[in-house]
Amino acid sequence: MIDLGCTRARLLAEIEATNSTGEPLSDITDPRVATADAHGRVCGRGRKDLFPLLKIALCERFASVPRPQLIRDLLMPLKNALGNAFKHGNGSDPGKRVSVEIMLTRKGALLAVTDEGTGFDFARTFRRFQQQETYFENHGSGFRNLHQAMSTVTYENGGRTVLLCFRPTKESLEPASRLPALEPVAVGNSPAVERSVPPGGKHGEAFKRAETTDLIPGGKMLPSTAGETPAATFWRAPCAKNSESSLAKLLDGEWMRTSLSTELPEFANGGARLESCRIYATRGRFGDDCGNRYLLRVAGPGGGPAETRILTGRFHATTTRAAADFDAATRLHDAQISKHLRIPKPAARLAGEPRLVLYEFDSWMTLSEYLTYRGSFRALRKCAGKIGQALAALHGSPLVLPGGETDPLGLQERVASAEKNLQTLSAGSDLVNRFRLTFQRILQRAAFRPQQELTPIHGALSWDCIRYGVDGRFYLYRFETCRRSDPGLDLGGCTADLLCFTLANHDKEAYRVCLDHFLGTYNSEAAHPMSNEDLLDYTVLALVERLGRAGPSTHAGAGQLLAALDIASTTRTGGAKSESAWSR
Repeated sequence: MIDLGCTRARLLAEIEATNSTGEPLSDITDPRVATADAHGRVCGRGRKDLFPLLKIALCERFASVPRPQLIRDLLMPLKNALGNAFKHGNGSDPGKRVSVEIMLTRKGALLAVTDEGTGFDFARTFRRFQQQETYFENHGSGFRNLHQAMSTVTYENGGRTVLLCFRPTKESLEPASRLPALEPVAVGNSPAVERSVPPGGKHGEAFKRAETTDLIPGGKMLPSTAGETPAATFWRAPCAKNSESSLAKLLDGEWMRTSLSTELPEFANGGARLESCRIYATRGRFGDDCGNRYLLRVAGPGGGPAETRILTGRFHATTTRAAADFDAATRLHDAQISKHLRIPKPAARLAGEPRLVLYEFDSWMTLSEYLTYRGSFRALRKCAGKIGQALAALHGSPLVLPGGETDPLGLQERVASAEKNLQTLSAGSDLVNRFRLTFQRILQRAAFRPQQELTPIHGALSWDCIRYGVDGRFYLYRFETCRRSDPGLDLGGCTADLLCFTLANHDKEAYRVCLDHFLGTYNSEAAHPMSNEDLLDYTVLALVERLGRAGPSTHAGAGQLLAALDIASTTRTGGAKSESAWSR
């Protein structure tokens, strides 16, 4: 929250830091930033070049802090401060610089973001903000974003410097050096990680509860729906095959630098030179299921200043799955199917570890985390429509994907597995019977579906596969199951998570409106429109499959999924809901 009565000295005292007079660290990748009391300073043009570097370093430093708390109270305020410094402070002048000074202690962090502008009357502006008056052209969204954080925000230097003091809760201050040892886990080897919002929880509560609740890694958002943990390394995850050799390579910066220098064309051909590779491993509560980050320092051929690039690595169980992921991602990226849901550029599969797929991509939040932070029904509806458009473009594309012309998993096998999952949960005979009727309809449609209605699909779509990048764009992720098959599988996966999210964060009417908008935008551009009733059947299939991945430790997620399944399986008439279904 904004507190103009705070001074730098007071904020330094709150994190038990002194106003250091020594030379600050200029390299934010210095290992001391992750583990010790440290004082650093970095400069750049603005948010675009500074935020990715600061985000990755601060996430390593505060890896034990739950994701909702770190996003709301540190990363979002920092991102907004950087944006304001460039746009309003420096007037979007690329010739002016933005500097960020960082003080890190065992109690938290103090960040000072300074621009080279003329400053502003922050006291008068804040009074007008409190009185709900319009005071800037953008109606004060910057102040609103800063004020909703639990961190303390104040100004100095005539408004040219904003101070952000982040103090995590006591139980979140586990030093990075004391986190569990890293172990490589291959995609498909470990169970999904729960990301559930307790039934009835609202978007404002989700972040508040994260401050005092002992969350499992990843925080509490939606039940994980990917069916696998796609991180190259993950906290408390089971070891992958050949784990010792894989871990040594995946976490060896010099081995990665040498391999990338040899195999990436821009380095191998004598153009740019890769100076260093700093590895940020996925672990702790802020582990994001995306994979290790590889921060590259690249010197250009002309001897200019070094630039920073960030790659994300996915470590697969087999070379076959890695090849499928890389091949499908390459085809999808080159096709540029949609601007609403982009495809990260595949960078490489290294000869020395072909199970590792590297992407030129840095995820920040999942779709559910983004929408939870926004807390806006308008944002939710807009995202639903954009995803509908993007899926219509994917399903209507002439793209040739590997894996043949049919679904390699087989609907019969999926139905049998899903029914077994439901029976194991003792969900009740009424729900099991409704489930059986649903899947009979799906199988009947599959039996009479013309071959031309099979389309390119993602194949394992969930909100976990939709990522909000540090560049402010949404990306589709995880491509090893891409194939030519039934588009209803993608649509059902998306609407299953939409149902769970809206029931937990908004209300039943929000789901109806967003579902109608999602399906309407999809059908307006799809070659083969989907009826509302058919979509409900695929939604039920996706929910039951997610239930099968909700293990003994994810009872809250299973309860939420069962509640959503009960609603989806009793809604059968063109989008209209019976009162009895919604009142359950």
